[in-house]
Amino acid sequence: MSSANNVISLDDFRNATAREIIDDISARAFLFLRDEAEDLEVPMHAVIAEHMLGMALVVEAVEGTAAAKSLLAAVAEKLG
Repeated sequence: MSSANNVISLDDFRNATAREIIDDISARAFLFLRDEAEDLEVPMHAVIAEHMLGMALVVEAVEGTAAAKSLLAAVAEKLG
């Protein structure tokens, strides 16, 4: 195995870092929603469903209907 296989390009490092940041933000948002739902005795599935719908509508307003549909299709694909 050559040492070149152990080298990570700067672009890959930046992308990994961006993914880690996005994952962290998403995790903190989930924890906030979970805690609020629990404190207010609201079913978590209802909060998540409403949040997902709201986020799709924000994407539609900012980036257009095609972008929102693409996002929802990507979610559906990940769910199988």
